[in-house]
Amino acid sequence: MTKTAPAKKAVGKQRGKDEPQYEPVPVDPRSVFHQKIPVGLLEVDPSLDAQRMFQRSWANKLGKKWNPRLLLPAIVSKRADGRYYLLDGQHSTQVALEKHGPEFERHCLVYEELADAEEAALFLAANRDRKAVKPVDNYRVALTAGEPLVTRVDAEVVSCGLTVTGSSSPNQVGAVQAVLLIGEKRVGLLPKVLTTLAEAWGRDATSWDNMMIRAVGMVIHTNWKKEDDAPRIDLDRLALVLRKRTVRQWKTDAIRSTQSGGGSQSRSQPLAENVVTAYNIGITEPTELVIAPGRGAGA
Repeated sequence: MTKTAPAKKAVGKQRGKDEPQYEPVPVDPRSVFHQKIPVGLLEVDPSLDAQRMFQRSWANKLGKKWNPRLLLPAIVSKRADGRYYLLDGQHSTQVALEKHGPEFERHCLVYEELADAEEAALFLAANRDRKAVKPVDNYRVALTAGEPLVTRVDAEVVSCGLTVTGSSSPNQVGAVQAVLLIGEKRVGLLPKVLTTLAEAWGRDATSWDNMMIRAVGMVIHTNWKKEDDAPRIDLDRLALVLRKRTVRQWKTDAIRSTQSGGGSQSRSQPLAENVVTAYNIGITEPTELVIAPGRGAGA
């Protein structure tokens, strides 16, 4: 006689205190829909508090890496008069207008019948109330997406036996923004900067300092004419000059020269000037003197 296993008792799901408690589903009577709208019809209300001032520098930056297929929907308020006002997407809309003309159709998320306070709240939701993406995460995603600048910069960093990460170590560069800014200036500039820093202080986490990468990049770039294959600054001498002081000492003096302390970008200018001054000490041949980066040329 074959034995059979005893039947298991059916256990019903018990409602306990650990079960999630949800708030009532809110009712939103506002009309919202998706629509492709010619950018010539998208307006900015100058009297609207829920809008930032137009910044030409930011629009130019968007224009340099423009890809209309990657343009995300703008957030738009359709008012009672039938006109469309931008709540988010002002700069990219202006770039689209300048590049493709007023008939270029942009995807839009359109709200109707919004009060002024609701327009302001949507602007904040789109711009303030979201977590900023870390530079290294943007870098990794851009690398996966195959963006030309990031792909080239990454190859240049790897050619130096380094990788770009979120924090610096002997073989890892954490100064993501500095690496991209210097890499963007000229093909081949970044490897010369990283190699010079390594010769000055060795492969150490402090060698890949954000501010130092910017400053040394500015010095080399300023003394490298577009038509020349190599910079006219002696990189071996530059490494020797840098080695005479620690990274911290160079930065401390630069910070003292910066009004109100400043950030990495503003501090890199006086740091670059200090490096050039030290480099030129003892040089008597005018053609061997290097030029300091001009104000406004900060990295």
